[in-house]
Amino acid sequence: MNTACREHGSALPGHSYCCWSRWVGIALFALVFVALSGSNHLLHAQAGTTGSKIEEREPEIIYLPIKDGAIAEGGPLERVLDFPAESFRAWYKDVYLNRNPKDLPKYSLENVSADIQVQGPNALIHVTYEVIPHASGWIRIPIGLQNAIIRSSVEVSPSMPVRPDRPQSGTTSGGYALWCEVPESDSGLLSPQPAETITFRVTALLPLATRGDETSLETNLPVDTKCVVKLDMPQSGANISHKGSMVVKDPTEPPPVDHSQQHLEYAGGSLGLSWRFDDQAMEEQPVNLKVKGELAVSVDVDDTVTTIAKLQVESTTIPFDSFVVEIDDDAEFIPPATPSAVYEIHPLERQGQAFGNRLLVELSEATKAPVSVTINTKQTDPVPGERGKRRFTVGQFNVLGCDIQDGRLSLTAAGNVHVTWDTPRVLREQSSRGSDGMNYRATFSYDQQPAALVLHTLPIQSTARVKTDYELHVGKLNSQLVGKLSYRLPRTYNDDLVIDLNGWSIDSVDTQGAAQWQIGEGDANQLILPLAGETGAEAMTVAPYRTIEVNIKAQREHQGEDPTEVSLPWPIPRAEPLGTATVTAIPDNDIEIRFQSEKSEGFQLDRSRSQEVELSGERGTIVLRAAPSQESLLLGLRLTPVVPRLIVGSTATVRLVEGIDHAAVTHEFTLEPFHSSPEQAVFKLPENIHFFEVTTAVINTEDVAGQRIGLGDNQTMVYSLSDLAPPYRIKLMYNSPLEEIAPGSSDYQLNLMTLESTSLIEKGIDVDFKPLELTFESSQEVDVLSETEDWRSFTMSQQGQTVQLPGDQYSQVQFSAPFLTPKTDDRVVVDFHWLQVALTPDERRDRAVFTLRTLAPHLTIQLPEGARQPEVYWNGIEQPFTSDEDRIQLEIPEHRETGRDRLEVWYKFPVGEGMKSSLIINSPTIKNSVLGTSQPGREGGYTYLQIVSPGNWLILSASGMSDEMDWSWNGGRYRRTARLTQKQLEALANTNISTVYPEGMHRSLYSTIGPVENVRVSSAKTSSLMLLFSGLALAVLLILFYLPQSRHVLVFGVAAIVAIGVAVTYPDFAVLIGEMSTLGIMLAIFGIVLYRLASYRAPVKSAVRARSSSDSQASVPVTSQSAVAGNSAVSTTSMPAAVQSSGQSR
Repeated sequence: MNTACREHGSALPGHSYCCWSRWVGIALFALVFVALSGSNHLLHAQAGTTGSKIEEREPEIIYLPIKDGAIAEGGPLERVLDFPAESFRAWYKDVYLNRNPKDLPKYSLENVSADIQVQGPNALIHVTYEVIPHASGWIRIPIGLQNAIIRSSVEVSPSMPVRPDRPQSGTTSGGYALWCEVPESDSGLLSPQPAETITFRVTALLPLATRGDETSLETNLPVDTKCVVKLDMPQSGANISHKGSMVVKDPTEPPPVDHSQQHLEYAGGSLGLSWRFDDQAMEEQPVNLKVKGELAVSVDVDDTVTTIAKLQVESTTIPFDSFVVEIDDDAEFIPPATPSAVYEIHPLERQGQAFGNRLLVELSEATKAPVSVTINTKQTDPVPGERGKRRFTVGQFNVLGCDIQDGRLSLTAAGNVHVTWDTPRVLREQSSRGSDGMNYRATFSYDQQPAALVLHTLPIQSTARVKTDYELHVGKLNSQLVGKLSYRLPRTYNDDLVIDLNGWSIDSVDTQGAAQWQIGEGDANQLILPLAGETGAEAMTVAPYRTIEVNIKAQREHQGEDPTEVSLPWPIPRAEPLGTATVTAIPDNDIEIRFQSEKSEGFQLDRSRSQEVELSGERGTIVLRAAPSQESLLLGLRLTPVVPRLIVGSTATVRLVEGIDHAAVTHEFTLEPFHSSPEQAVFKLPENIHFFEVTTAVINTEDVAGQRIGLGDNQTMVYSLSDLAPPYRIKLMYNSPLEEIAPGSSDYQLNLMTLESTSLIEKGIDVDFKPLELTFESSQEVDVLSETEDWRSFTMSQQGQTVQLPGDQYSQVQFSAPFLTPKTDDRVVVDFHWLQVALTPDERRDRAVFTLRTLAPHLTIQLPEGARQPEVYWNGIEQPFTSDEDRIQLEIPEHRETGRDRLEVWYKFPVGEGMKSSLIINSPTIKNSVLGTSQPGREGGYTYLQIVSPGNWLILSASGMSDEMDWSWNGGRYRRTARLTQKQLEALANTNISTVYPEGMHRSLYSTIGPVENVRVSSAKTSSLMLLFSGLALAVLLILFYLPQSRHVLVFGVAAIVAIGVAVTYPDFAVLIGEMSTLGIMLAIFGIVLYRLASYRAPVKSAVRARSSSDSQASVPVTSQSAVAGNSAVSTTSMPAAVQSSGQSR
């Protein structure tokens, strides 16, 4: 066994030397003890001296991650006692060293900052490098500094060995490099030092180059690294330029006096800077100041306003040493208690009326950097004005000669002072008016000076204030006023609230229980609101105010029967107005109102809000503002009777394609209501356009759904307009069938949707139709025909395919388009098709009936594959024909006058092609046939497939076709019957040839659009279905009866879910399965009943199990049944033990 020894660095064999030395030490210790025991006096003499000790020193314990007998990452730590050094070296080389990629960079430069200071003919550069190492050991880091001389040793943090690598002689690029030794980490075995930032600081001297009046420097920094360069020179007015792609950054602090600075940022590499000084330009350059202000206006008492203005002034060109500030005329400058060492402020004497109130600010030294100046002013107004108000003008701190002045003004008022202000011109209010404790604040911003704000102050102890908003409904004979008054009352206010009505009659007053209202005694022109007592919740609040909301409704009759102008005196609340009152004037639909400023007092039109309301769809509504401090208000309006109108414009684009019997129409309507608000748009729907053919309906870019109302000629499509804003732009896309006026004439009639205007006219709305612009998109020219003498089309010169039609006469448009009819004129329009398939067990006979329109002289009919013995009938008369395999060529003898002919083709199939469980059916096809529209009022293009099958067969489905079958009670059970009988189908086909089949044969009916192509018909015998489903039902019921374990709630739940799912998804098959399972259910019930009857009558027998000879000795005597029944004889026969029953019924 080998033992690892870290002290000696090798492995020693056998029991270690440490173990052998232990026994030698013990023997020597025993001999010394015996030798010293006889010399007792020597021990006493040496009592104060400590003898040397022999200690056992064990080797260090080493733990390594061991997994499957080898060192592996992530394995549990195990104590290593017997691990060969060769295995450790193999793990270190193959596992540990291969954890990191070979090409992984050993370091990364995070940031480089260079501070360059110009000192005479040289520049001193201080560079700081931030490096993150990714490997241990010696790493070489390029630092640049080409053409520079390092002045001092490199500073490193944290401390580690560093050796500069100087540039090689003869090289002109590259610069210096640093070799640093990154230590390993002591926390883990052979792991590198954690990635911590290492900072290097290098100071170097860089020579400057001079060419004329320009000075430059050239060096470099590490490439592909964020480098921040700061250049500082002890002289102002330097024009600094740089080479390459660099970003000039704004300095975080202003440069010192008589210094020029520039901050640059780039991605490393070559660094080239140059600068020059233009003394003459500096002397001629004017001073351009930039001012940013913070004005704090405080109203502590109602007769005094103080302002603290903090102005930050800086020069964008050359240094400045003074400036002049112009303040408000009635403002008094308050010198600071502690003078500033940076500036001094001196009031300037006024020289006549040409100069205002000015202050001179002198700086201690000239500078371009921002200078912060604080100016305190005070304004007083000892004598109150009208209604106890005082007026102040604040906010003017204009630095003369300065073009850029912006800032903010904040207004603060004491809780016992009420402050209002006029709407400023330069200032813009930023914060909403509100209260914060005892102070009332507002904030404004300005971008130029002088900026003035007019304030009105009033003591708040006995003042009631009110905020009013009105809604005025103006009619021909009277006006109705809805007012919302929000009172703000001091807690000590107990007077009644009074409103001067000025001729308005009160309809209702709602105070929400805060006050009662009454008309003043002896003065019906006043509304008095006695205040009610405070509620418990209001009394517990500490707010200095209480708020009362009052809603009033009043009306006033106009003078005269049909006035054209009205003057409305305005009700005035006897309270201090809180802000500007807003009046929204809404006219009735039959009048139009105009604001008359010359006949109004205290009102002003708010044009911006009026335009917003107009754009929102409220036509004719205007918004007014009432002056808050006006004693009396008078509103003058001009009334103009108007008739509600609806202007309807429309454009339609009709797309015609050769060979298609319908047109794709894109119809756009524009409804512009004037003094009317239609709730819905109603469009007439022509009879030959089905509602589902209106594929798209868009109103104002929103998809909407319409509702069809009525049938036939009276059907309409209704679209709601209640939630939309006018004008209404309606876009309808639909398909309109093309009806040929006469066969072969190439003249067609197109039906278009039109606006239903009858209901609008009945409501008194004048509907004005603009001409319809109808555009045809087709490969050839279209000639629009006039319907009557009043109906004319006007071709537009810009587009030859666009015509203008009268806006109310275009429901039917007739036009000529010869290109829509093929030149060969051999189209066959099939309006109706009926295919009858009669099946017997061995034979099949088909009958195909077509109702068609054609001008072709002959027809080519393709029969299904395998058809034999065809017969052809044209309009009920058998016709000769020529045949080539499965193709028939028929010469048409004559056409009906109506243009609708009938073709019948009878054919058979070979014997053996009769009834099958799976059958493929195809109908005969006519060459050049297209789907038609059938007769007027009848839906066309339909195909009916009728299958006549034997009575013992049941047709299950026909792929790709719609089921035309219903379940009906017939003959004591539900039977599937066709929705159309034989006579009804013959009547639809308008045929005089009738076929009769026995009543015992089944008749199945299916429908589709177009020909019958590769339709797979699935069928089955009734007896097979009965056997299948009845057998399944019988087996399931017997299993449930004989296996009680199957009668579980989960089984019944799954069965119920499956049954309901089948019934909902396939209701027809559900009924069929139920019918076919009846016999099995009845047999199962009958068998269960017989079993129960038999089990009641049969005696109960015990089950006896067989025994071996060894079991007979363990038999137990059992009393015979005769003894149990009361027989006196006692049986001594040993009976076998009865086998215990499982407890389950059989």
